[in-house]
Amino acid sequence: MAENLNAERLELIALNDTIASFSRLFANTVRYHHWHQCLEVLYVEEGYGVVIVNHRQYTMRPGRMFFFPPFTIHKVMVDAKAQDSYRRTIIHVDHHAVAKTLRDFPQNQSWLLALTRRGGTAFVADLSEMHPHLDALFSRYAQIPVLTTENIACLLIMLFSMLPADREKMPESHRGIASEVMFWLEENYPCKFSLTQLAQDLQKSRSYVSRRFHLETGENIHDYLNTIRLRKACELLLHSTLSISDIASQVGFSDVTWFITSFKKGIGETPLQYRKNHR
Repeated sequence: MAENLNAERLELIALNDTIASFSRLFANTVRYHHWHQCLEVLYVEEGYGVVIVNHRQYTMRPGRMFFFPPFTIHKVMVDAKAQDSYRRTIIHVDHHAVAKTLRDFPQNQSWLLALTRRGGTAFVADLSEMHPHLDALFSRYAQIPVLTTENIACLLIMLFSMLPADREKMPESHRGIASEVMFWLEENYPCKFSLTQLAQDLQKSRSYVSRRFHLETGENIHDYLNTIRLRKACELLLHSTLSISDIASQVGFSDVTWFITSFKKGIGETPLQYRKNHR
């Protein structure tokens, strides 16, 4: 199968020797499905659009905060009219290090562990009423040159205190067939891909499925499938002793050489380098 690859399709953030990264960004939105190896917190300050995560779509608007667990594929699509004014704060956190620091704060530690559980769902909250406090807090943190574990632990404690007491998630907005396609790909990614089989299982035509998925997500089905396969490969490289050849086969690559080439192009390292550098 010929797969479409894009070097910007994936975003690898491992943090390495740092505890966290903290950025307040304007415009320049990321419009491809990606994941991180750490917890990501996204707070929307200005701009509107859609966030796709866990095969669901959420309205993105000022005041909404998203928590993306490690290895959770997600995508932010900003409305074209709001791209120049899109402003957000993004925090990437080494949750393992911070969880240790929170050991004397069991409720906050428990909440962090729940938000970073492997395979867990993203959490979305509307904090628009808290915006003046969040703006002041993030402005202060943006001035700290090097964030320590204590800095980040304090920041998370303050953010957790602002979340709804009942921890209710924002309702997602349902539309189109993108979520059905994503669920199908999650179940069938180890197999040779067949658009015909996908369309038959969804009881739609091939052209309709392909066209609607691109319209709803901004990318084609092969690109999303490749993202899933490389994410699964990363997890196996980190948490198994399988050979590169076995991993390639398990995630849907029939040829190990093609797998290594695809992995290098998508991740920026060969599978062996990735296993050595991030395990």
